[in-house]
Amino acid sequence: MFEKVTAWIQSVVESKTFDEAVTNFISTKYGQYALIFIFFMFIITYLRVLFGPKGFFREKQWDEWNKEAEATEAAEKAAHNAEAKIKAEKQAQPTEK
Repeated sequence: MFEKVTAWIQSVVESKTFDEAVTNFISTKYGQYALIFIFFMFIITYLRVLFGPKGFFREKQWDEWNKEAEATEAAEKAAHNAEAKIKAEKQAQPTEK
């Protein structure tokens, strides 16, 4: 495995121009993986800019739904915490008989 990596590094180092070095890198398996990664990162960034928070094409309805969901989750969490606190207080009190 390391022979392939060292051979690739040697071919990039021995290349005389930047174009030749890029061509040598792209012709390897790792170079192709890098291109695929860059391509998908471009798509992800593009969609995030368009439809992400404060995106150009994001509908306002989505933000309203998010706020409603956060409010219900906060209410459920507060109710759960209150129940847990009451239960803990009951267990902490010594029972007299």
